[in-house]
Amino acid sequence: MKIEIGESLCYSYLRHVKGCWLVQTNWKASEHWTKCKTDGELEAMFMEMRQRFDLGGNVFKQTATVGQFMQQGEIDVMGIDQHGGVHVMDVAFHEAGLNYGGGVANRVLKKLLRALVLLSAYHPQQSPLHIYFVSPKVHRSVQSALENVYSALREQYPDTNWHLITNENFHDQVLQQTLAKGDSVADTTELFVRAAKLLNTSGATLAQPAIEQNVRPPTEIPISPPRTSSISLQDLVRGVMRTLLEECPNLLDESDLQKLTDNRYCSRQLALKIGNHGLLREQQYGRETNGRPRYWRDLYAGRFYVCSQWWKADHVHNANSLLMFLDSLSRAKPNHPDISKLGVHEARLREFVAGG
Repeated sequence: MKIEIGESLCYSYLRHVKGCWLVQTNWKASEHWTKCKTDGELEAMFMEMRQRFDLGGNVFKQTATVGQFMQQGEIDVMGIDQHGGVHVMDVAFHEAGLNYGGGVANRVLKKLLRALVLLSAYHPQQSPLHIYFVSPKVHRSVQSALENVYSALREQYPDTNWHLITNENFHDQVLQQTLAKGDSVADTTELFVRAAKLLNTSGATLAQPAIEQNVRPPTEIPISPPRTSSISLQDLVRGVMRTLLEECPNLLDESDLQKLTDNRYCSRQLALKIGNHGLLREQQYGRETNGRPRYWRDLYAGRFYVCSQWWKADHVHNANSLLMFLDSLSRAKPNHPDISKLGVHEARLREFVAGG
């Protein structure tokens, strides 16, 4: 039997880091299952994908129908967490750096779209869907192409959680977090964990792989990066919200506030990458989404919670988005008596972006 160490690692990652109580490798759909969508709905979904992502014919190639598309599908690792969320992972381990014939971006895009179609066909619950592509070594040009793919997917399918985990992020989030949890795992069927314990017993260590110096920062790890400034992005966000909601509540009118609770507005108009959540949420709706807290405990102006989903790889991007939001507010209300109070926040955000 062929053993894929990358799949074994992701299996253990989903079980022990993401809290999935049910995990399977090499998942394939059965033709005997009842679909949650009609064949017509799935075909329409497939054709929309072709029109949106494959005008040149380089992604789907000879695949002409949704039936063919689904039959080709195999998901490397699938897990279901304790809140009903579904996690599907495609992992690629190429020692010389990620590479596929026919173009990496096209190949990965096809895998991700197929996973979405399969989940749409067979998953009946309205619970979170998480689709990952993970690889330990991705060169700069490929990384850039993959980020473009993910940007397009997030825009087209904002209700799905898209995770690109590569390079240092792979090391920090997947490898190291799984190793940390694996110390207490006694399941001998988890081959990656057993291999890691063998290395530890022999005195060997798992070193971080060398990565090109010009590789762009990895994505999707929710830990603040080291910076020359002592202030974190989370602190900057809290400061901005305190000024807008409490110190100068007249800077935003009711329509402005409602826009900031709209996840689509925050994603598309403000360009914030905060996990498809609104920047604000009314107290009556609580802090949790699908059983997980996604907003800080502090209540601002006795009414709003503020989103807590500020991921490491998106810190500079989000700081710049907040800066543009404050700048647009300043230009829209230049004569407002409190507008000058935004200046200190704008200066801090510029410093943060420059230091990134």
